[in-house]
Amino acid sequence: MSRVVRIAVAAAIGLVAVPAAASAAPGSRGVGAELPARGFQAWCSASSLCTYSIADARGPSALRNRRIGWVGADEPFTRAQVRRAGGPVAYYPTMLSGIAVAVNVPGVKGHNIDLRGTTIAEIFSGVIRNWNDKRIRQTNLRHHMPRNLPITLCVPARKSGESWDMSSYLSKVSGAFRRRVGGASLAPRWKAARVIRVPRVTGMGECMTANRGTITFLPVADATREGLAHHVVAVGKRERVTTGRGDAATTVVRHVFVHPTEPAVQKAGAHAGERATSSLAVDLLNSAAPGAYPITTVAYAVTRRDRRMTAATRRTLRYFLSAKAQGMLTGLGYAPLPASLVSRAKAQLAAAK
Repeated sequence: MSRVVRIAVAAAIGLVAVPAAASAAPGSRGVGAELPARGFQAWCSASSLCTYSIADARGPSALRNRRIGWVGADEPFTRAQVRRAGGPVAYYPTMLSGIAVAVNVPGVKGHNIDLRGTTIAEIFSGVIRNWNDKRIRQTNLRHHMPRNLPITLCVPARKSGESWDMSSYLSKVSGAFRRRVGGASLAPRWKAARVIRVPRVTGMGECMTANRGTITFLPVADATREGLAHHVVAVGKRERVTTGRGDAATTVVRHVFVHPTEPAVQKAGAHAGERATSSLAVDLLNSAAPGAYPITTVAYAVTRRDRRMTAATRRTLRYFLSAKAQGMLTGLGYAPLPASLVSRAKAQLAAAK
């Protein structure tokens, strides 16, 4: 299957309609990040166990409110966020998600463009400023990149988990990015010459399609829902490949380019259960696993560890980890958790007071 077809199929799958949140009084209330919202809202609607609303970076402070049972997050809390939550927190992994990189380059469809992770980092740190830059042309020799077309970034204007995920990934693959922009941040100081700041993450795709020469990042679920699959690039990464056996075995490093398909996202999370910390937080960014999409993250339902969990929240989390709920994720633009991580999350839930 060609990669044009693969990405188109992924888009078609992602366009499945998301039901509205259940109208009945919820058993538990969740608020938080945009990235997992589509999954949480679909689960809450299907089960009638909960509701979920987007609160972006204000989510952690909602855990002080006893009416909020859990907060959706696509990255572990910082120390400051834990303080805002009012007490120690517990992470319950719920789904895997890719962060798509999408572009609007006249004359070249985005899904045909290959960009190394280091190249993306140089774009978002302002080192590469034009689509005809030699570092972009090197991995796209079959295309005629437009001459003298400046690169414009579409980025969130407010703090967001997506900005944290993207800046964390770019700081992992590029020392220059760390020096120019910094490490993981909810509000990175992007250094590009041309930047459009978008009020909401849900507007990132629209910003990209409305402006020539733009590049952005957004959850795969949003990209597929908005029909942007033909704008999504393949992200490059280095992989070690061993051929032969015994004394004849040789290991080589190759550069591959991966689209954020469900199988590629699942490969990034294949060993998440073994890699997760005791708190079940796990970092999947820049995975070296063969075929893994390098900008893959885990979405969590976060609770207060120092409070007795309500029966309603316990039922909700048990449902999120069920085979039925995990099976719904493919049609929503996410990927299910590996069995090893589900098992650890269920054990943590069973032990929660």
